[in-house]
Amino acid sequence: MPKKVALNVISAAKIYAPIQIENLDEKRIVPQMMIRRRLTRNAKITLYIADKCGFKGGKIVYASAFGELQSTVGITDAILNNAPISPTLFQNSVYNSAPSYFSLLNNDKDEIITISSGMKSSLDALKTAALQALVSKERILCVATECLSIENIQEVNQCTSYLEAGAGVVLEIADDEAGALNIQDLKEEGVIDSLQDLFRVVNMSEKGVVKVFIEL
Repeated sequence: MPKKVALNVISAAKIYAPIQIENLDEKRIVPQMMIRRRLTRNAKITLYIADKCGFKGGKIVYASAFGELQSTVGITDAILNNAPISPTLFQNSVYNSAPSYFSLLNNDKDEIITISSGMKSSLDALKTAALQALVSKERILCVATECLSIENIQEVNQCTSYLEAGAGVVLEIADDEAGALNIQDLKEEGVIDSLQDLFRVVNMSEKGVVKVFIEL
């Protein structure tokens, strides 16, 4: 039998744009210019979401179905053109780049788990965050992003109206199940399915829900 875990939703945030999110407040969030210049779009969104959620450090569960597409395209273009591969592109090409920048900027040595499971990515991230909260008894940042704005993407894009999007919640285990609700079908129209489950929890929070069930 699946187990349900009741979680307090401490804070929540979301953001999206058709092409590129205009203001991610990175100059304030990342005052160090050299680090700021290295940030991927996923990293900028992750840092923005963490800031909006008031999360300063601790365990993170991060999800993305497609990961660092811009860096990956840069690497493959270099290979195709027999050009040197940029060390920064190589560094930024891994799936955990975004939350790793959070760790670097906040001197956070806590655990990061990265999830990528297609269109179930944010759902599996929520389940993983629930397990983390259950075992550690700590607050967990669960965040998911997608940045798909690469050259010619519209020739193949059939899955989203927003090429950049992200959502996040800070969760902790609830003392009891009283008042907890199952995740409601509050779909964010136009947002890619890999983010929808996390967007649903954010939308519930915006409607005043403070406690949710996550089915493991």
